[in-house]
Amino acid sequence: MNLAILGIVSDLIGVFILTLVAIIDYPHQRIFNQDRWWKKYWWMGWRPFYRDTQTLEWKRELNRRVIVYHLVPPRQQWNLIGFLFILVGFSLQLIFYLKS
Repeated sequence: MNLAILGIVSDLIGVFILTLVAIIDYPHQRIFNQDRWWKKYWWMGWRPFYRDTQTLEWKRELNRRVIVYHLVPPRQQWNLIGFLFILVGFSLQLIFYLKS
């Protein structure tokens, strides 16, 4: 497949992700009582597939919600993913045009 077409598709996916993030803001909260340089956030995450710790079998529960702890809030995570898609798309297009 042509690198320029892959780049355009990657750009479109990145723009779609950034648009969804701008429209839908996922609620999260910061955990306080941490030192200043180590911020932590938590939110309710959807995990439909999980591994049971007792039987070590994979299970499926479509309404399963878990608390997720992370250093970066979910909005910034998706912004970073969308930006990386756009960056990869730009790089693919640049490589295609420099080769031709």
